[in-house]
Amino acid sequence: MPPKRSLKRRGEDEDRRQSKKVGKNKREITYDTYDEALDGGVEMEEKGERYKDGDKSQRFYERAVELYEKALGFQETYDAAYNQARALYTLSTSFLLPPSCVPTLRRSIALYTQATNLTNSPLLRMDVGFNLSQSYSSLADILEDLDSDTHLEEIRKLRIQARDILQEVMDGQEEYLRATSEDNDADETEEVVDEIETGADAPEESMEVDPDDQDGEEETFETHLPTPSTYIDTVITLIDIHLSLWTATVEPQTPIQEDQLAVRNILDRAAVFASPGRQAELDLAEVKVLLSMDSIIWEIYKGQAQPTMGLEKSLEGAIAALTAISSSLDITPPEEPTVKPEILTILADTHVVIANRMIFLNKHYPPGPSPLAQQAWFHLSQATVHLNTALELPTSAFTPKEFKPSVLLSLAKASLSRAKLSPSHDTAKRNATQLIDNANTYAARAGEGLGWKFLRFDGSAPASTGLTLSIGGSNGKDELPWQAGWESELLARNIALQQIRNCLYATKSEIIPQEDKNKYATGLKKVLNKLNAQQGERAISQKDVERFLAEIEDDEGLIEETEKGWWKEVFA
Repeated sequence: MPPKRSLKRRGEDEDRRQSKKVGKNKREITYDTYDEALDGGVEMEEKGERYKDGDKSQRFYERAVELYEKALGFQETYDAAYNQARALYTLSTSFLLPPSCVPTLRRSIALYTQATNLTNSPLLRMDVGFNLSQSYSSLADILEDLDSDTHLEEIRKLRIQARDILQEVMDGQEEYLRATSEDNDADETEEVVDEIETGADAPEESMEVDPDDQDGEEETFETHLPTPSTYIDTVITLIDIHLSLWTATVEPQTPIQEDQLAVRNILDRAAVFASPGRQAELDLAEVKVLLSMDSIIWEIYKGQAQPTMGLEKSLEGAIAALTAISSSLDITPPEEPTVKPEILTILADTHVVIANRMIFLNKHYPPGPSPLAQQAWFHLSQATVHLNTALELPTSAFTPKEFKPSVLLSLAKASLSRAKLSPSHDTAKRNATQLIDNANTYAARAGEGLGWKFLRFDGSAPASTGLTLSIGGSNGKDELPWQAGWESELLARNIALQQIRNCLYATKSEIIPQEDKNKYATGLKKVLNKLNAQQGERAISQKDVERFLAEIEDDEGLIEETEKGWWKEVFA
């Protein structure tokens, strides 16, 4: 399966998050009332947002959770429950690591559920429903990474809950959009909103008002109304959850017809509301569905696969579709800045999948140059081009810090795969040393992007000639940065393990000459010493290595017994 990449859509958090309600206190704050505690929680959370990450930001979020909990104790309201759930979700996904993050995330889920029961407003329930679904999905992802076999039943149950809740959100948003469409005049639209909220104890719809201008009256706050854009966000997220259910099974199996029709129905319904600037995202979702189905079929039949079966043809069709979607952006620019990089990375991932299948099937040929190795080289080269293009795209405030490191990790993997083709491809053989150097440099740069600077070692930055990279960066300090949640931590660990793999192939195989191996032996020792020094939740365990190797086996089809022996040796 292609790697999961962090690509948040513009305004995703802002559009989905209920406006923080503030009270009306102007005296010295002691947090002895509901309003003071709620206001204090808002203030602490906003300070945490300003710092974004690090220990100081985490402390502000922890204080916000305490104050929201206090407010909830004073008065059981939607606002207190919702705000606390949101702050806990941020703590559990952006700061804490397993196992500490798991109970925190479960508490967030419980509070989102409580918030749902504390309002009769369909609009607020849609808002909290999206976040509740996201929390279920995040918990499923973490449990899957920790030990999918042990938690398999719970993981599937969590994703089904996430799917069903988000389906209700989609249905509600669609009903609202149809009722308030341009076919209705302003009076009819206002009447529809009133009908939706009739009998609900929801806050009055208005913009936030400065408490100083309230003359002692309690202020109201804005309710986020569904828009075609937020509806499309829901649709795309819902499709992703469906696909995660398709592929996360004990044994690979095609989804039942009912599940396939459900996805088809979602996409057909969404097409009515997609603006020209969001159409590419729906087209991309269509391709994701096809890629997921292709992946499942390959896993089922790869043991019977032969070089003459033309198994790459279906993915070549996906590449053509992705290329067409990418070209369409020149005519109709996307509304979301994440669309272009997502298309490029999926396009690159698809080329890598084809290359890995060619390498897997190459075992049917005798040693030496082969047509499958030639095809694999071509597709890995194309993947490298697309990944470098994605890397050069401008970033924005909405680009997650994990995105570029994840692209660099993919580049490191592609470079190593190209080097490993040296026994069966002449160009790979001639450039093997340079390709290993490139893989090492990409991994070092990826680690630096997350603050893991010890992954760069002397000799890991080649000069800019031929296939060589020219990537900046300094050695800096070797201390790990403050923890930034499991997604970031998992990516950093995979980057470190990929760097170890680069060094293992450089030192243990015959890919590069003996005289070029010394720097990698030294670098391998440095990386291992640093990783072995980590303690507690930052320590890399045997489980991390097993998960990393399992992902390699999923991606490449198999791991040679020789390589398994190398890993046992270094992690004995």
